[in-house]
Amino acid sequence: MMTIVWPNDTSSIIDEIRNTIGRGITINIPVTGIACTNILDSLDPVTNLSTNQFCAVCGGKYWLNTISGVSVSAVIIWKGAEINNQYPGGYVVDGDCSVQIKYTVTSMDWVDRAVSYIVDGRTLVKKSIALKGVQPINRIIITLDEKER
Repeated sequence: MMTIVWPNDTSSIIDEIRNTIGRGITINIPVTGIACTNILDSLDPVTNLSTNQFCAVCGGKYWLNTISGVSVSAVIIWKGAEINNQYPGGYVVDGDCSVQIKYTVTSMDWVDRAVSYIVDGRTLVKKSIALKGVQPINRIIITLDEKER
């Protein structure tokens, strides 16, 4: 019987590959609880709303929500450029695009909270995720679909 012995530095080898052939993508994450930027506005501590209900910036809510983009390096596979077949290791591309990023607790949080991704100038949304790697997990594969226009 044959035994497969994985190298101890699998994660660093994959990181080096990603750093060599990877490209930057942006993960868009919602950020909440930003104070109104209007200098004439202030917070009413009783209602937790704006003292100016007609504020042009916050609309009287005082707290602003926005989207923040986080840039990460990823290996990108576009479905149109790749044949939808079985690959070594059994991976099949099933969305418009798939990206592979480094697994960390922080990057997993970004993926869980993401509202969209920008890959090669296109806006995509998450279809599914898969955690991969010889234990411990060392990468996240995110399958993306192009966002409807």
